[in-house]
Amino acid sequence: MLSGRDSRTLFEVTYSDSWYKDNRKKEGGWSLEMVDEANFCGGIENWTASNDASGGTPGRANSVRTPNPDRTAPALLRAVALSPTLVRLFFSEKLDSAAVSNPARYTFAPAMGVARVLPVGPDFRLIDLQLSTPLQPNQPLTLTVQQATDCVGNASGPAAAVTLALPAPVAAGDVVLNEILFNPRTGGVDFVELLNRSAKYLNVQGWQLGSEKPDGAVDQKPISAGPYVLAPGQLVVLTTNPANIQSSYPNSSEPANFLGMPSLPSYPDDAGIVVLTSATNQLLDRFAYNKSMHLKLLDDQNGVSLERIRPEGPSTGANFHSAASAAGYATPGRPNSQYQQDPGGDQTFRIEPEVFTPDEDGQQDLTTLNYVLDQPGYAASVTIYDAQGRLARRLVRNETLATSGFFQWDGLTDRGQKAAVGYYVLHIELLRPNSGEKSEYRKTVVVGARL
Repeated sequence: MLSGRDSRTLFEVTYSDSWYKDNRKKEGGWSLEMVDEANFCGGIENWTASNDASGGTPGRANSVRTPNPDRTAPALLRAVALSPTLVRLFFSEKLDSAAVSNPARYTFAPAMGVARVLPVGPDFRLIDLQLSTPLQPNQPLTLTVQQATDCVGNASGPAAAVTLALPAPVAAGDVVLNEILFNPRTGGVDFVELLNRSAKYLNVQGWQLGSEKPDGAVDQKPISAGPYVLAPGQLVVLTTNPANIQSSYPNSSEPANFLGMPSLPSYPDDAGIVVLTSATNQLLDRFAYNKSMHLKLLDDQNGVSLERIRPEGPSTGANFHSAASAAGYATPGRPNSQYQQDPGGDQTFRIEPEVFTPDEDGQQDLTTLNYVLDQPGYAASVTIYDAQGRLARRLVRNETLATSGFFQWDGLTDRGQKAAVGYYVLHIELLRPNSGEKSEYRKTVVVGARL
């Protein structure tokens, strides 16, 4: 910041090393230079690493000097309720603080009075609205901004609208780990995707993403120092380099759902434990991953994420699967390629789907054996045979069951080979917990192939 004698801000710039746009130069010894001095409001788009051989041009004209006018109007990115009577708006550019201070430019539906507009310095990308009536938790409303003007005079066009709500307290299981990339390709970075599976608006400020070590200690990193609210059903991708992930998965990522973090905990390529905790250190979710959870047919696991199959299911390996090849092997910020809806029903055992095609195209790549039991503690074994009665896969051996859940079959045999096209029988042995009585069930499934 450059201030005058009266403490008035004359110039301000908020920078980061991403402005270098050059991994070598950002390591040190090079200055950042303004591209167009007339575009003094510009941020990363108007600053870059010096091109001078000495590393900078102190006292001389900038080496990168060239016309680079700002012709882009500011965009409303999001809005967050900081308290029952204070809403903060986030814009893409520095604003004209005088022009945006008119309360008439901001309307709510349902109607909500705006008592004051407070542009937030020093860069005025944030606007605080003081409300005359307090908001109620978890009640969504729409905020419309009629016009916003940046500091060089570009005015936004049609009215922009966003949905917001006063966040509610989070509870364990409201937000779950939905997708993780722990073994990126060479030059890539890790990411962890969260899913708000609750019906609540939740503020992730103060939450911690962690990596649990073998001794039980947890290496934790803060997710967001500022307010960031997840709407019901919303995804958010946590990574140190959103641009890297988006360029690695250009056709299967959603940039609007990315949240950059200064650093991520270390997630080993072979196995690890991802932990998510609230601002009060309450455990929200935990997932122990292992590279053996990946599809055995993959020639290269690098760059392939593990995706959650069912949002309402447990955070265990049985509820995760390798992302489909047809989706680029990861879906950061988008619905999982291996998502499967709970089939419901009250049958003790049910196959869904009854015909599946394990070809990694993201459509019915796996089948699930779903169960609903009258009490917990049953033990089950599941063995798969082909139409000729030959053993294909020992899927489950004496596993204790909850009252409901599922097992997945990826279409592979015990030898790690893809099962031949045809009918298969799942032989299920269910042992009652108290009496020792055994029941047997048989379900059929078809391994198919797309022509």
